[in-house]
Amino acid sequence: MKKIVSFLGILIGFVLVGLISYKYIAKILPNYQQASMQEMIPTYEKGNISVVIEDRIIDVNYSPKLEGDNIYLPIDLINEYIDPYYYWDANEKTLTYTTGNKVIRMKNEELTYFVNNEPLELDMPIMTFDTKMAYLPIHTIVSFSDIQIKYNKELELIVIDYVDEKYKEAEVIKDKTYVRLDTDIKSKIVRKLNEKDTVRLYEQTATGWVKVRTNTGLLGYVKKSSLGNIQDIYPNIVEEDTTKYNSNKNIKGKINIAWHQVTNVSANNGLRNKLEGVKGLDVISPTWFSIKNSEGDISNIASKEYIKYAKEQGYQVWALFSNRFDKKITHDVLSSTKKREKVIKQILALTSIYELDGINVDFENVAKEDGANYVQFIRELTPYLKSQDVVVSVDMYVPSPWTAHYNRSELGKVVDYLIIMAYDEHWSTSPESGSVASIGFVEKGIEDTLIEVPKEKVILGLPYYTRLWKEEYIDGELNVSSQAYTMKKARQVLEDNNSQIIWNDKVKQYYGDYKDNNITYKIWLEEERSIEEKVKLAIKYDLVGVSGWKIGLEKEEIWDILVKYLNK
Repeated sequence: MKKIVSFLGILIGFVLVGLISYKYIAKILPNYQQASMQEMIPTYEKGNISVVIEDRIIDVNYSPKLEGDNIYLPIDLINEYIDPYYYWDANEKTLTYTTGNKVIRMKNEELTYFVNNEPLELDMPIMTFDTKMAYLPIHTIVSFSDIQIKYNKELELIVIDYVDEKYKEAEVIKDKTYVRLDTDIKSKIVRKLNEKDTVRLYEQTATGWVKVRTNTGLLGYVKKSSLGNIQDIYPNIVEEDTTKYNSNKNIKGKINIAWHQVTNVSANNGLRNKLEGVKGLDVISPTWFSIKNSEGDISNIASKEYIKYAKEQGYQVWALFSNRFDKKITHDVLSSTKKREKVIKQILALTSIYELDGINVDFENVAKEDGANYVQFIRELTPYLKSQDVVVSVDMYVPSPWTAHYNRSELGKVVDYLIIMAYDEHWSTSPESGSVASIGFVEKGIEDTLIEVPKEKVILGLPYYTRLWKEEYIDGELNVSSQAYTMKKARQVLEDNNSQIIWNDKVKQYYGDYKDNNITYKIWLEEERSIEEKVKLAIKYDLVGVSGWKIGLEKEEIWDILVKYLNK
């Protein structure tokens, strides 16, 4: 009996040891369970194509489509992850793609597209697949964008790589190397790799695991010790053949521009008088063109005689083109591909007819919802103008939250110059009196603009006017109104009313006020000293030059200041 008990004790001991050993061994043994498709690709759904971009699985709103042997990507995926410059007009079913020197238009389900109005043939059309979303064939996208796309039919997986940057690649040096879902040998297996297989490398963890992507497009982790021959791969990047032209148009020193407000055809005859006493001016910008109506017709008050005389005097002419600051007309035109194209064709024709050196786009009061349409318009207009060797500039407010939709950073990539309208700090209907352009306001406008736009493209707009502010109490409430004056007239008003004119070093302007019949009048003067302080900022920040609004309001001494600082 004792022997039986002893034997049982030994047996139980062996079992306990075995169980403990099994638990220990199970804890250290790798997991060889294969992960499911849903675990490897959380977005996986049989019959739909999943998307991997570099080392990310993308959760898409619209799945890519397979039509025969052709794969199509939805435009929202393209815009967000590949290239934001594909612009889809859902109403007119037209896609526009812009580069630095090309405007490419494609129509839905047509096999012809246009590059700068020259027709070319598509291998396959744009599709919508019964949705409002546009789908592009992948090799059309590849031909325009710096990407590489591969499709794994077995996994129903598209893999997209950016080819404008180097990447790391490694060779598997151990047979039976497992790619796992996570950084743990107990994690399920994504794929088994063999010696000499290659993987793309991404980030390395502190525990010695490396995130990789297999040649099939699946993502996971392997031990770095299983990898060797790690090397940087440099893609063969083909630089875009951009149109080369001289945006400075042989201007020496900093650019000096003056806007010329022309309100009708006969007003062009006043140019001679406006130019009397002018020194160091490079460019005159007459306000000649504007969008006339919601159909995209252009109003034109230009004059060939004006052009002839200006060029005889050595000036370039950059005609100003405005939206008349009309929100509705601006929306109606810019939101339509056909109307944008109509406007562009007219501007190109006018530029050619009048042999203009430049176009200055002055679109103000653009609604927030039309910001993207405005940027698209500039992206479409600019390549055409550059192909005609025409300088393109845009007028822009100082940065603020309510003008962010103008997207200065995108404009700065496209146009030759962005002109900061560094004035109207206190505008015509401002509820309080104040300077048109105090030095702090101007400098902040420059600094904030340079965050988004390189200095080589920035011009400082100067005010050649000031405002006479009128403050009076009506029924116990302060009423503020103003009137714009020339530099000379503003000072004369203060002198005629025996006002003490004092330099205010904080705003860098002379200030004066006076009272008449219980009404207070105030003026922050713009004149040669205040303008000099602003021009100093243009030099301090190494801007391209200055532009004054508007010629005819300035004092003659202003031109001496500009010549002094702009190295004329």
